[in-house]
Amino acid sequence: MMISCAVDGIFVTDMVIQFFTMYPKTTARGIQWEDSLQKIARKYVTTWFPIDLITIIPFDIIELASGADHMGAFKGTKAIRALRLLKLMRILKNLKWLHKFEIAVSIPYQQFALVRFLFVLLIVCHWLACVWAMTLQLNDPLAEPPIPTWIEEVEAADAEDRTEPMRLYLTAFYFCSYTMTSVGYGDIFPRNIVERVVCTMIILTAGLCWAYVLGEVCAIVSDMNSETQAFRKKMTDLNTMMWEQGLPYELRCRLRSFFLQNRHQALHVTRQRLRDSMSPQLQSEVCIALNLAWIRKVTFFSQFMELIEETEERGLDVDPFRMCIADISRELDCGAFAQGERFDNVQVLYILSKGLVALNSRVGTNGAVWGEDFVLSDKSLIRPVRGFALTYLEVLHLTRANFMKVIERRRFSCPQLGQIVRKFCVRLAARRGILQHAQQAQKLMEAAAASEAMRSAQLETSSIAAVAHGGSSPTSPTSFPSPAPPRISKEMLAKQQSFGMVPGQLEDF
Repeated sequence: MMISCAVDGIFVTDMVIQFFTMYPKTTARGIQWEDSLQKIARKYVTTWFPIDLITIIPFDIIELASGADHMGAFKGTKAIRALRLLKLMRILKNLKWLHKFEIAVSIPYQQFALVRFLFVLLIVCHWLACVWAMTLQLNDPLAEPPIPTWIEEVEAADAEDRTEPMRLYLTAFYFCSYTMTSVGYGDIFPRNIVERVVCTMIILTAGLCWAYVLGEVCAIVSDMNSETQAFRKKMTDLNTMMWEQGLPYELRCRLRSFFLQNRHQALHVTRQRLRDSMSPQLQSEVCIALNLAWIRKVTFFSQFMELIEETEERGLDVDPFRMCIADISRELDCGAFAQGERFDNVQVLYILSKGLVALNSRVGTNGAVWGEDFVLSDKSLIRPVRGFALTYLEVLHLTRANFMKVIERRRFSCPQLGQIVRKFCVRLAARRGILQHAQQAQKLMEAAAASEAMRSAQLETSSIAAVAHGGSSPTSPTSFPSPAPPRISKEMLAKQQSFGMVPGQLEDF
């Protein structure tokens, strides 16, 4: 009795609190919280208040105060108090501890949903078992003749005593579980009108719950295998296309091998979609955390990161700088190369994410970066690195055009990135331009020396021939035609004339 009164007190307190608890409402400006006490009270009175009021009626106290001859005269009214279960369902909808648990722990939501539905089944089955066991108390035990009940058959078969609560509960739970799952052994069945009414309600409730859980579980299982199903469809389309086009067997094997290894490349698109749905600051932080390893390997990006760290140490705002990194990450494209393929990197920055690649005279592994000079506008100053796929490759690549778009877009909010890149380009272009000019000058000197040696050889040969035939003196300057000057191509001449400007300058700034 004390426990029942304490529970009633808790529910009464909850009813009072409901008159002062705001609720969300949908408006033209979005979801807002209603703070008007009059509207809050009106909504509560028209929704949950009647059910809450009925469930807190102290039937036990009324029974004692009424002076009934025996306990149990008001047992039929206890069925109304089962409506408290609906209120528990309302409480379960707003569990803050579950949200905190989801924040702190990485939950596989699909598996978690399956466990949650199993838990719902157990809870519903438990409640129905309690209702089914309560039917034994709804009948008058002093009726003549005695009213038959469902437990009598079980007692006769198992020699059980209905006064043992655990045996009674397990039997009721067993009945409700096979009723809910539509198994229906039939060894327990209603034997009076009250039990038939309650059993009908249990069958309807259990059927609805079972249908809902089955539908949700099928949807979850289908979603868990969505990527596998999409991949299988892609492979089926590939096999159909190769068969219809009559491709050679060796090429078919190479294509299947490529698609099998390229199965998980779609993760890059999924991650990009997730980043786009984040807030700007979270986007920048995630992009820096994911790309910091290869960013440190690029000279001007590394300098930019050092600037961010220095600015942050001074307590200044670095959000515009981080947004630049986020924009650059969004411009990264994902590519794949089959084993044995060759590719170049003119004005493209490559980041290797999977596989082994041969880069001229070295081998690159995961995280390798090449093509740092992709920011130069003069392609003649770029040192091409020819890549050869030693295994299946997955790379991220950034083109010069996309990178310059980011710099142009952020030139007012973050001009420091453009300045760092410009200084890098000027130094690199000047160094390579001077080296290129020196190489061209050396080639000209070698060509001039070769021409002079050829002229001397021609003079010597001509003088020997003239002496042998008794001709004119070999020392006469008019005896032999002067050799033609060394020929210089128009391209080499144009490069020599344009050396007054700095090669590779960034015309984009």
